[in-house]
Amino acid sequence: MQLLRKGRFIVIEGIDQSGKKTQSILLRNRLKKKGYKVGYISFPKYNTSIGKLVKKCLHDDSFSLEMSHILLSANRWESEKEIRYKLENMDFVVCNRYCDSNIAYGLANGLKKEWLENLDLGLPKSDLTILIDIPITESVLRKSENRDRYEKDKKFLNNVKSRYKKLATKNKWSRIKGNKSKEEVSKEIWNLVVNKYKIKDVN
Repeated sequence: MQLLRKGRFIVIEGIDQSGKKTQSILLRNRLKKKGYKVGYISFPKYNTSIGKLVKKCLHDDSFSLEMSHILLSANRWESEKEIRYKLENMDFVVCNRYCDSNIAYGLANGLKKEWLENLDLGLPKSDLTILIDIPITESVLRKSENRDRYEKDKKFLNNVKSRYKKLATKNKWSRIKGNKSKEEVSKEIWNLVVNKYKIKDVN
């Protein structure tokens, strides 16, 4: 099988508990089964020095909104070389949350879009962004304990959901309803990827 020469960067976005991590891992595994070299990355990365600060700021109101979003961006910049290496050496890179997450949540926090975009200016851009859209009630049901300050606020999450939808429309992202079984959602995502990259599905 002839493999792609340059890595395709696929990002899966959505509000908290929309199934991003589960679906990004399922997509990675399906691509691997087809014989592709597949990289995987997930943000925020809490195991780094900046990631530890990110985790703290998500549960600590003493951090300003601007500082929180700067830290989230810095967490991605920490992985810039890793992302570029994967894109140069692998056929696909699947990412759970990326720059647009900062924009959706930042806009919901009342921050300026241009300021938010400038934080990530220069990082590799995605080739395909898939938004998993779920109702707020579903997000709350999926995680009832240890919710961070964003996850606890239903009104805020609804605002984030609205921002994501507007970004999806403007940037022509693919949008999938996530309040189905994980197998159904995975199949829809797989069909999108198969059609976009002409992957021969023998299943």
